[in-house]
Amino acid sequence: MDGRHSMTRGGRWNAPGSFPVVYTNCSIDVAIVNLWRQFRSEVGQPWEVAEEKQADLYEIDLDQPGLIDVVSPGGIAGIGLPAAYPDAAPRSLTQRIGRRLHQERRPGVWCISAALRSGREIALFTDYCAPGTVRRPPKRLREWFPVPDEWKTP
Repeated sequence: MDGRHSMTRGGRWNAPGSFPVVYTNCSIDVAIVNLWRQFRSEVGQPWEVAEEKQADLYEIDLDQPGLIDVVSPGGIAGIGLPAAYPDAAPRSLTQRIGRRLHQERRPGVWCISAALRSGREIALFTDYCAPGTVRRPPKRLREWFPVPDEWKTP
């Protein structure tokens, strides 16, 4: 959980080359939808990737006070996002807000998932957040993602 990947590629709350963020999903449903979104422009399916490159699911215990609320209408307006967030919030805007929050030494944001509006995500600014604890070994893709039965091998 070091955020190097997002620092290289950027994400909703950090621009490429800026600062490290660990993007987490608050439910398996959000994780599934986010992985489908990552593959929407790919030729293959998530389970067709070499096993060592497939997405593992880590369950993390996190006790992080000070996360910025980007779920409630007051929290959304309070950091300068439009009421229709996440739909009406371009990445350039959320990255600018993320940079400001990082400069204020905030630990991260609790936000509405852009992939699944009923879901939640936490973006942890690893420079300032408490370390999470991985609860158990990660689940392999075939253990948590809706992989077709013929692709599930022990």
